Amino acid sequence: MADALASLDLVAADLPGPALHDAFGDARRAAGLARTQLHGLPAYLLARFADVKAFLADDQQFPGGMTYVHQVEPVVGRTFISMNGDEHKLHRLLATPAFRSSAVARFVEHALVPLAHELVDRFAARGSADLVAEFTDVAISRKLGLPVESERRQRVLARTLLTYPVDPAGALAAAAEITGVIAPELAARHRRPGDDVLSRLLAADVDGRRLTDDDVVSHVRLLFAVGATTTADAMSNLFWTLLSQPGLVERARREPGIRPGIVHELLRWEPPVAVLPRFTVAGGRVGDVDVPPGSLVLAALAAANRDPEVFDDPDRFLPDREEKEILTFGFGSKYCPGVNLARRQLGAALDVVLDRLPGIRLAGDAAPTGAVLRSVKSLPVVWQPG
Repeated sequence: MADALASLDLVAADLPGPALHDAFGDARRAAGLARTQLHGLPAYLLARFADVKAFLADDQQFPGGMTYVHQVEPVVGRTFISMNGDEHKLHRLLATPAFRSSAVARFVEHALVPLAHELVDRFAARGSADLVAEFTDVAISRKLGLPVESERRQRVLARTLLTYPVDPAGALAAAAEITGVIAPELAARHRRPGDDVLSRLLAADVDGRRLTDDDVVSHVRLLFAVGATTTADAMSNLFWTLLSQPGLVERARREPGIRPGIVHELLRWEPPVAVLPRFTVAGGRVGDVDVPPGSLVLAALAAANRDPEVFDDPDRFLPDREEKEILTFGFGSKYCPGVNLARRQLGAALDVVLDRLPGIRLAGDAAPTGAVLRSVKSLPVVWQPG
């Protein structure tokens, strides 16, 4: 399978269920770096935990912002994710106040949990649903403070933003449409600030430095492109795992204290982002290989999270597993600032589904697919309506 990776373009590869992890396991066991492709470009693949962590931590040789300058910045604008050094530190501080623990706790209690119940209300009496289409693919609109009546359209736009490398015209059109939604809301927050991301971005101040309106719009587009889609993907993986592991639903109901362990183990075992790409601008030592300047290196987070040098019996889903560091949210300066929010969203969704849908079980074949972004595309389920 390691040799098979060389002929695959990971953007187009499905590799459903264990197929991806089998291929990554072979790459992890092979000597040196595995070879593969991404968007038609040749790429190296890092699969061992220690190598992936060291690579993501090395900003001097492998600055993370350079990749996003080409893949994300043209469609979302200039944000901290495509910056490096002091510029990155400043804009990250300005752009992430809404992810502080107190703000996340308020959002989960007052917005996320009511939203989850509102969604379940739409289908609870029916006894069947596609959890992906009707529940997990929930937009980030309410956290951002954007109009909720267009959430379905906003979900489409969020996913379209990520197609820039293969469909630049479509992604740019989606960005323009999102900007049209954001602009009047931004003007309204200038007049009357609220307790949402837009208001917090406008109010953020670091030593007298503040974000411009253009900066705010760019960062909201980034949250659409990254935050909304990856959380929805993780949620689809969570419910597929919950329902496909024998006895797990019953245990989660019987022992609510195990639910945080289910979320953490899900993020290790089937993360929504399987690989993170970076360009080695000047080349450098990657793992045990010298790579030339301009090389594309893929940090395989999903492979690192199943490294047997770090995790015992790594291919088994064990919610009682001793909690250890995982690389699902990256590492180093580009570590995802929305970690706490993502975990709380997953936990809240898990609580609501378990409490509201008795006897829930799978009603068809499903499995996570994708070799870069990984999710369950459709998840038909049935339960005993009350």
